[in-house]
Amino acid sequence: MTDILEPTTAADVLFYRPEDGWLGDPMPCYHDGRFYVYYQCDRRDPAPYPNGAPFGWSLFLTDDLRSGVDFGEVLHKGDPDGAERFLFAGSVIHAEGSFWAFYTGANRAFDDTEAPAETFRIATSPDGIEWTKHRELTMHSPDGFEKNYFRDPVVVFDPDLGAYRLLVAGRHDSGPRVRRGCLLEYRSTDLRTWSFEKVLWSPHTHHLLQMPDLFRIGDWWYLLYSEYDDQRRTRYRMSRSADGPWIAPQDDCFDGRAFYAARTVDVDGRRVIFGWNPTRAHGDDLDPWVWGGNLVAHDVVQRPDGTLGVRPNPELLDGAFEAPDAEPRSLVLSRDDGYAEEIVVAESSTRFRVDFTMEFVDDTFEFGLKLYENSDADQGYVYLFSPGEHRVRFDMMPNYPWFQLQNVGLSRPVAQPAGSVHEVTLIVDDDVCVLYVDDIALSSRMTRRPGQEVKLYVNGGMVDVRDLVYRDRTIRAD
Repeated sequence: MTDILEPTTAADVLFYRPEDGWLGDPMPCYHDGRFYVYYQCDRRDPAPYPNGAPFGWSLFLTDDLRSGVDFGEVLHKGDPDGAERFLFAGSVIHAEGSFWAFYTGANRAFDDTEAPAETFRIATSPDGIEWTKHRELTMHSPDGFEKNYFRDPVVVFDPDLGAYRLLVAGRHDSGPRVRRGCLLEYRSTDLRTWSFEKVLWSPHTHHLLQMPDLFRIGDWWYLLYSEYDDQRRTRYRMSRSADGPWIAPQDDCFDGRAFYAARTVDVDGRRVIFGWNPTRAHGDDLDPWVWGGNLVAHDVVQRPDGTLGVRPNPELLDGAFEAPDAEPRSLVLSRDDGYAEEIVVAESSTRFRVDFTMEFVDDTFEFGLKLYENSDADQGYVYLFSPGEHRVRFDMMPNYPWFQLQNVGLSRPVAQPAGSVHEVTLIVDDDVCVLYVDDIALSSRMTRRPGQEVKLYVNGGMVDVRDLVYRDRTIRAD
């Protein structure tokens, strides 16, 4: 067995990534007050996944999601010519006195052979670090389903059944060629022997329903998946029963295009969702997104109607920022026939936080929060609110010459009726940013950063901003 790398102290950052690569498909486990965040480390040697070196599962062990220990690859990939060339995603739980990893062995070289390209596998560990694989427990897709898609297993305990449910992403072997994606359910009472139960969900909408998750809050069950198409978002469905039917809320996302392959974990009665913020090809805002990036975590909140939202994660924010060096500010931005702006921070750092509340007046056309702005160059990034469209989107401003940013999918619905008051939090960690508006989140990435100003503006209307506070990132002593 390959030796575990010497653990490294993880840098104290807001949105974690390994020093020697980029993070993909986080698989969180919470045990004894600590987060065991398993992930795939893409070192991009010589190119990003899927054209780089194979990977297994690495481990980031942390109390606060900012600092901790990275153990490197702990669940190791197999022989390059074997069924575990790559270890695709899965899940980890602590049960029966041990850690259990349910993972995907993958080798795309098997696609055109009789051997399955993806298989379900199990490993156990006494400490979550040193693992023993149980190859005798390997499973492949059942009859009636494509042999090369059987990935991303998640295991949850259902107290009503007194048994464990296992969900695996698969594909029917017949039907609409592109839209065969489905979720297969297995059950077990001992975590070792699994019986195929049924197709839990087959919506006929996607090629593959990646990274499924299943959990309960109150009277509602929630089924998560990440769509395998150009939108690349993590979505959810809801039901009064773990067996469905699964209904779609009007807003079925937790974030935008820059938050993908998310999984949740129960944290002492709270539900935390972990995804990754992708990078750009060639480090350019105009280029496509690339697999792998930084870890982003939100706290999941349940609304009175049962739908879900997210808010900033308290572990991430607690002690992460300096005390404000000024009293909270209030300002009113107003212009009926054009654009008015105000600089609220002339020289921001590269790691900071901004909080405020805002209220629109009737018929306000547009309002924005600008960051990394350069007034001389007249260029910066913006979270742009459109009350008439009930939407916030991420862009560059001015977007000239068009276009300055490839921002497909970088928008979220936000109800903005006149007179409504909204709580806003912006978190910036170098080139990664996350905006929270009440219980809506929108993440993005910025590769250019032309300046250091933070601005507010209004275009056609008036907005009342209150209790505005800017905080720099706390610098920890070694």
